[in-house]
Amino acid sequence: MNIFKSLLPFLVIPFIISCDSKPKIIVADATEATPLNAEATSDVSSTGAPTNTGSGGVHQVIANEVLQTERYTYLNVTEGTQTFWIATAKKEASKGKAYLYKGGLMKTNFESLEFKRTFDTIYLVGNIIDATKHPGGNMAGTASESTGAPSSTNAAATKPVKDAVKLSELFKNKAKYDGQVITVSGTCVKVNNGIMGRNWIHIEDGSKTGGKPLDLTITTNLNIPMGSKIAMTGKIALNKDFGAGYRYDIIMEDAGGI
Repeated sequence: MNIFKSLLPFLVIPFIISCDSKPKIIVADATEATPLNAEATSDVSSTGAPTNTGSGGVHQVIANEVLQTERYTYLNVTEGTQTFWIATAKKEASKGKAYLYKGGLMKTNFESLEFKRTFDTIYLVGNIIDATKHPGGNMAGTASESTGAPSSTNAAATKPVKDAVKLSELFKNKAKYDGQVITVSGTCVKVNNGIMGRNWIHIEDGSKTGGKPLDLTITTNLNIPMGSKIAMTGKIALNKDFGAGYRYDIIMEDAGGI
């Protein structure tokens, strides 16, 4: 028994090492679909070039080219006017089809050992889904996207609208407004059109928490220019999960303008 106890640490250590050496896919969190963990793969490697966080929004892309490896899928895709590469866990994918993904981690000088190829820039994403099979219906075609850095100055200048609920009140008392149809007003700071059969906008009204602007995501069929001052009426939903990591703590759905 004493001999076994003395050997136990040496038995545990190899087991831990063997577990850590396996390829990993990081699980997506509530704010962004977490990308493929490239450092843990066997068929790709990074040269140590700078890594940058990609956009946390929802992207709809068209596949121009698909490359398959034993564990991973590489896609050359087009979103709007931009063409780039993404990589994800192995998945059936076809040229010409539309796919959705969220977030992504940008890597430069990214080397695929299996293809003996270095990608100047590639986005590692946790998952892609067939746009036509996602709730929201037919996603044929590419999404148009207009993004910009939120402007606290513009948001703070938004004039109050009668009966509009301030974002500070909404975020502080989420449960109170769950399922309720309310009006909010503010500045449109981000736009993603044509994703999941609807347009996605983000507004700010000058409300802050921890020194950072509060941002509310709204779905609508209206075309809202970024930077415009707007008032929207829609239904509030909490913990809304659209699947594949598209999850929102709070969102206003099917909103119309007033």
